[in-house]
Amino acid sequence: MIGIVFRKEMLSHLLSQRFAACTALAVVLIIANGMLTSQAYVQKKASYLTQRAVEETKLPEITYYSVLGSDMNNADGSPLNDKAAPRALRPPRALEVFAQGVEQEVGPAVKVLLFEVPYQTEAIVPFQSGNPYLAIFASFDMVYIFQLVLGLLAILIASETVSGEKEDGTLRLMLTTNVSRAQVLAGKVLAGLTTLAIPTALGFILLMILLLGTEQVEVGVGEWVRVGLLLALSLLYLLVFYLIGLAISCATHRSATSLIYALFTWALLAIVLPDSITALLNEQANMGEKHKQAPHKAAQVWKEFDQKVTDLVRAHGQTEYPPYQMVERFMRKVGGMKSVFPGPASASASASREQTPSFYLSGVVDSPPLTEFQDIMRIGERLRLKYAQRAWNAKAPLIENFPRRIQRWNAYLQRLLPAGAYTQAASAFAGTSRREYYDFIDQVRTYRGQIITFLENRDAFGSREWFNDDEGWRADLRDLPRFHERGWTVAKSLRHALPDLTALLLYAVVLFVLANRLFARYDAQ
Repeated sequence: MIGIVFRKEMLSHLLSQRFAACTALAVVLIIANGMLTSQAYVQKKASYLTQRAVEETKLPEITYYSVLGSDMNNADGSPLNDKAAPRALRPPRALEVFAQGVEQEVGPAVKVLLFEVPYQTEAIVPFQSGNPYLAIFASFDMVYIFQLVLGLLAILIASETVSGEKEDGTLRLMLTTNVSRAQVLAGKVLAGLTTLAIPTALGFILLMILLLGTEQVEVGVGEWVRVGLLLALSLLYLLVFYLIGLAISCATHRSATSLIYALFTWALLAIVLPDSITALLNEQANMGEKHKQAPHKAAQVWKEFDQKVTDLVRAHGQTEYPPYQMVERFMRKVGGMKSVFPGPASASASASREQTPSFYLSGVVDSPPLTEFQDIMRIGERLRLKYAQRAWNAKAPLIENFPRRIQRWNAYLQRLLPAGAYTQAASAFAGTSRREYYDFIDQVRTYRGQIITFLENRDAFGSREWFNDDEGWRADLRDLPRFHERGWTVAKSLRHALPDLTALLLYAVVLFVLANRLFARYDAQ
């Protein structure tokens, strides 16, 4: 008997105007969004590959160590020259066309500076597209389309399955047979899920065709598994909204009333509450004020560093750090005149307060004061490393710890809503979740630690190559550790998406039990 109910409900859904309209709208939006976002991905991938090539050639050309502590950039963010600190790069995610997640908010690169703890990404170059429609679809992805359009379809086709049949008289006729109410409900749920699977599968097929036909998109076994998980997740989300509509239909006796309640519930759960939670938390966070306070916290630490290095140089009879006047430089003839080789560009005591100084001296003469100068630099720069960490510890609660805590609360609260749980689980499967982004930042910090260890093992801070690249004294960074992001495996993504998946499953179970109880007491007369 379940099969009879299934076929009847399935035919009714497929022939409805709501199914045709919502499916057509979803397909059009998916195709348009997929074409535009795949083009954006190609541009991001090309930019990433170009910058990666720059990073591969940059380090061998660095000839003195202190460049690793500098950030010599043009106003547009591009390197002033090849002697600029390395950048850790995060490749674009191939499946961001399904779920953009945090990719809308973050850049692909992180400056890795010795005297600054990395905590945020930046754009390699400002992203620009010649397609005017890309801005319209910039905030859209497949998850958003499913969340709104197909979620609306799910709740609409379910809202009249019971109350509508009561008005038609078919429900009473059906229940006069030997079919039980539980079998009727099971047949309706199976028919609804199968109906929703058609536009869902069609959307995934269209997007995969676009991805496979897009240049520079690599789809391996892991991506196929993730797409399968996204498909199953999307069906589970639509099942939840179908069960919501079914429960509403079992609680009302008029199809018009069911429709009104269904629309209100869909708008509340899919649009109003998710956006309101995020907006409310962002308002309470007051990040603008905290970002203003953070530099003052760090400045106090660097002021203490200034005093420490001032005491250090005074103990050696000097007045400022670095004590460049201790270093003797040789003379050369230029057009019949003698001149001194250029010294540091702008390295003064004020630069010691910055986290990213660069020291350079040319034409350095070997002399006893040079050895003393190197000893001072060894102590001072190691001290700067310690104070860089202390400065970060002072401002981290404001610019990182607090925002991450707000994001955790947002994740917990979003998990209470079907749309929020669906969005978070989808971003985990697509590799675009905020937690994976935070993991990338942590990997960059580990990489910075590897660079510091590399320099310590070479006694770089006290070496002549720290500030000088005269013939015979040039630094060799060809074997400096390179950064490679360790992306999450499918198993790790699944593990982090498990709480959201559990929330959706609990929603489905509770709603099915609720609908079953309501239908068991439903008056079909």
